[in-house]
Amino acid sequence: MNDQSTARPPQYTAGGHYKLTTTALWIGLVGGSLFNIALQSVGLWFLAFPFGLIALASAVGLVARAIVSRKRR
Repeated sequence: MNDQSTARPPQYTAGGHYKLTTTALWIGLVGGSLFNIALQSVGLWFLAFPFGLIALASAVGLVARAIVSRKRR
């Protein structure tokens, strides 16, 4: 006898992807900024530069996402 369920797993919605990428952008912004500040404060500006770029790219992504989602409403 087959005891396995034939029900399909729930399908992921676009909202889940949107929430996941938004969270990733916020983590990039906050984490990049904190690492940038910490490394600059100890004098390692050459190591702080990539984290500053990550924070900047995350900020641009969040602003672009806000503009696009505002236009869709």
